[in-house]
Amino acid sequence: MDINLPDIPRYYTALAETLACIMMIEQLPRKQIKSKRWLCYLAFFLGQTALQYLAGQFSLAFWLLGMLANLAWMGLMINTLEQTSNDIKLYHLSRAFITAEFMAALAWQVYCLGIQFVDQRYSKAFELMTMIVIYALIIAVSHYSPKTSPNNYSLLHISHKSALNSLLIMAMVFSVSNIGFLFPRGNFYAGNGFTIFTVRTFVDLCGLLLFSLQENQRYEHYLQRDLANINNMFNTQYEQYQAFRESNEIVNQRFHDLKHQLDIIALESSSDKRNEYIKHLQDDIKQFKADVKTGNPIVDVVLTRKNAYCIKHGITLTCIANGRLLDQIDTMDLCSLLGNSLDNAIEAVSKLDAPEKRLIDLRITQKGNLVVYNIRNYTEDPPKLENGSLPKSTKKDSSRPHGYGLRSIEQIAERYNATMNLTSKDNWFSLTVMFVR
Repeated sequence: MDINLPDIPRYYTALAETLACIMMIEQLPRKQIKSKRWLCYLAFFLGQTALQYLAGQFSLAFWLLGMLANLAWMGLMINTLEQTSNDIKLYHLSRAFITAEFMAALAWQVYCLGIQFVDQRYSKAFELMTMIVIYALIIAVSHYSPKTSPNNYSLLHISHKSALNSLLIMAMVFSVSNIGFLFPRGNFYAGNGFTIFTVRTFVDLCGLLLFSLQENQRYEHYLQRDLANINNMFNTQYEQYQAFRESNEIVNQRFHDLKHQLDIIALESSSDKRNEYIKHLQDDIKQFKADVKTGNPIVDVVLTRKNAYCIKHGITLTCIANGRLLDQIDTMDLCSLLGNSLDNAIEAVSKLDAPEKRLIDLRITQKGNLVVYNIRNYTEDPPKLENGSLPKSTKKDSSRPHGYGLRSIEQIAERYNATMNLTSKDNWFSLTVMFVR
């Protein structure tokens, strides 16, 4: 059985390549597409057709060069009309190229299989109708398939690694799908025209499925991160409730004590002693005001809880912080940064016997284009720094892992291209993290 199907007319290939690029571009938000795009679409289609025609004039030895030229033209179209990063453009180009290959191969194979049942007088009409129907069907399926996430997350959040993977997938799929052309025609298993087209269509479909799998994985990662943020928000609200409840308990306790102290003041005949008692009460009231307001609700909740703990255990926490400067940090990272640094400082000052030495100072400020997060605590036993960075652990149980607090902060700093610095000077241990805003 020797079936040799005719090659795909090059104007159909040019149309498929242009439509595939348009599909990728039109899925972007309007602000990321350049204006007057429809005239550009027409111009690029005419250029693609001319390029396909010129490539068809070359000998088979230059076939790969012609394909690379057409791929470059598709890349120029995407680069011209998209206002996105280079990684996104590279991913869109790879996906568009495989989509175009699949679209042209499937449509032409359906035509070649169906034309034998059609009268020759209607062959041109059947050819045109087949290409229109198959192209439209593929465009509709690609556009309305559930692979696209809200706001097209999977098509707009492309890492450098994903972009390189898409380029590798495109090269592999194209190579495997066209490997049949390397064999002489007439070989039933490889060189037969029907086999070549079937393998090409099937491999291109597998390539599209690989891209869809990548997009679904990105979407699932987005959903997992979104769920984690929602859970963290609920945890934050619970933390806020706990902080308010603890503050309320402290206030009620102090209110109960104040009633007795006021009775003593009322019975005191000496005005000097009354003034001394009143000043002592005023200092007490200021000390037990635990709520902290910085402009960032996450920072407020964490600092309020830690401040309430410090008040309860005789620790003085001084805070000068503009929480809005940390708005760009992910909620979980922000909680980890604040929680770990404050816990380390609280643990360090809790070892001091004298309450007046249990001092912690936290500052979140801006210097130029840098956001400076600095926390200091007083210490009588300055820690020794290892390799100029992380201090040696003071925990006695060496069998249990420790030091994760500072290591976690170090990882957060690396994640946001920030720098972390630890210093110990004049009985003050200081942790500084500087973010570029």
